[in-house]
Amino acid sequence: MTTFGNQSLDDLLSRVKAGDDTATTELLNEAYKELRALAEVIFRDENTGHTLQPTALVNELCLRMLNAKPGSLAWEDRNHFFRSAAKAMRNLLTDHARAKRAHKRGGDVRRVSLDSIDQGVPAGGIDLVALDDTLTKLATNDEELASTFELRFLAGLTVEQTAQVSGKPLRTVERDCQFIRAWLQRELQA
Repeated sequence: MTTFGNQSLDDLLSRVKAGDDTATTELLNEAYKELRALAEVIFRDENTGHTLQPTALVNELCLRMLNAKPGSLAWEDRNHFFRSAAKAMRNLLTDHARAKRAHKRGGDVRRVSLDSIDQGVPAGGIDLVALDDTLTKLATNDEELASTFELRFLAGLTVEQTAQVSGKPLRTVERDCQFIRAWLQRELQA
């Protein structure tokens, strides 16, 4: 059980689920450093000239969570919270990339490096919007594989951490990651 300050993350999540108005703020204050670290992993291979930086990404994520409809935030546990955060960060980055693409009418498309899954991925990275479309397709076919991708490659968790958070055996996560690499390579080259 992960503890933050004097309370465990699970206790804070339970309070959020129960509708405690102050619990979301406390949760985000306590988990901010971990969320910031996740955002840094996402940006580690990016060019330095981005208009959106890790701190801005986490701040936007926190604002959206704080402004969510009462009762709409009901994370089951720590695993669900971090899966949701990773997915929300991906959505925010995709929205940002789509807005930038629309603004520039397709020019200067922002690229995301996937060195973590570099087998067959171009050195310059891939289009974030294309990645999001591909991951949406993956989620339609297999939600668990999409969740594994988000935890492992977007949230930057190790294979061991991904297994722990997802509740899957280590070997299953390793096989899933191998499959995801091959599948992404095929889909993104198509």
